[in-house]
Amino acid sequence: MPDAILFLVSQPYLSARRFRQLQAGLCAAAHMPCRVVRMEGAGQSAMEALDDLVGEGARDILVQPVGLPFSDSLMAWLPGALGYWQRESAVAGLSVRLASDQIDDGDVLRVIAEKAIARAESARPVDVETGSIEGKGWDDVPAYRDHLLVCTGPRCTYRRSGLLRDVLNAELSRQGVMRSTLVATTGCLFPCNGGPVVAHYPAGRWYRLDTQADVAAFVTTVLVERRPLSHLIIHEVQTHDYA
Repeated sequence: MPDAILFLVSQPYLSARRFRQLQAGLCAAAHMPCRVVRMEGAGQSAMEALDDLVGEGARDILVQPVGLPFSDSLMAWLPGALGYWQRESAVAGLSVRLASDQIDDGDVLRVIAEKAIARAESARPVDVETGSIEGKGWDDVPAYRDHLLVCTGPRCTYRRSGLLRDVLNAELSRQGVMRSTLVATTGCLFPCNGGPVVAHYPAGRWYRLDTQADVAAFVTTVLVERRPLSHLIIHEVQTHDYA
């Protein structure tokens, strides 16, 4: 029996309200010290949560992915990341175990199906007359001068790319270029060891923004003063002329 549990949630479009609801429900059901963290977005990271649990005295920690199914790429990456954290933490007598997700748990799947059937009467009917995939303001390309792609692949997430996105948005607002800059999150951009990665277009330069100071310098130099920030560039896209 573990003495603490860390739930890892992978769901990039989960609202803060829904995450808090999930967090409260899981911790109430666990009946032991626990943390619930998101693999994408801002907030406490998985490794910070592990640090907290160890600081509270936990020495046998179960890491439980939450999702049906959980991301295959994250499941492949997590053993190495957790092993790296445990080695770096150098805590004597510490055991960290990684559980599988619930995709092959017939009891869990049965409960979901039974609950769905039981709640069918209260389900919201689909409105055939007003249903639409179009919306106001979705016809034109936004008039942005710069486009930033913030990598939220698993390794950049480990290096706090979720927090980077929030720090970047705050800095864009502070320096008055939020309205002219489109910030979008992406999956893995591949130069993982150079992360957290932000790709800047149309310039075609990719930057490693590791600290808040890096973010501030990037916004000032690249987006306000319109100059490249050479010491933070990790890649430049080769442009081509097309007929």
